[in-house]
Amino acid sequence: MTERNNQQQPEFRNVSAFRNRACLCGLLLAGLVLVGCSSGPEDTPPLAPVTGKVTLDGKPLTSGSVQFTPNKDRGTTGRMALGNINEDGTFELMTIAPGDGAQVGHHLVAIESYENTAFDPNKPVNQSPKSLIPKRYTNPQTSQLTAEVKADGDNSFTFELKSKP
Repeated sequence: MTERNNQQQPEFRNVSAFRNRACLCGLLLAGLVLVGCSSGPEDTPPLAPVTGKVTLDGKPLTSGSVQFTPNKDRGTTGRMALGNINEDGTFELMTIAPGDGAQVGHHLVAIESYENTAFDPNKPVNQSPKSLIPKRYTNPQTSQLTAEVKADGDNSFTFELKSKP
């Protein structure tokens, strides 16, 4: 009987070790879920809702994206905010979660919009989409577009782009 007990003892140790590992994994998973569901980092500067409209030569830009980059030269640092342009030219920015807006302060603005083209299997490499707007607008340093997001007030911006300077 002693030999049997000795043979079974390692099995009980394995079960015990398995339970400990399973509990540890469960706790780690629960911790990750809690961190992933949080509203964002504690050090996130104040955000304010931002909406707007983009036009090209007076007509709504029907696709693309808007990017607000904090202007460190004007004292604003932190995360950039992004928003997709809808078919009517409107957009809504997000920094961490949809609709939360942009950081309060001064921003450099960039806008991108590209032609939708079907994939050509005969040219699978380097299919660069054609920009629908002048290239200068795609870079926050060259766009000459700026915005000041305020904590209180209307943060609705209209960006009127021109095909020609």
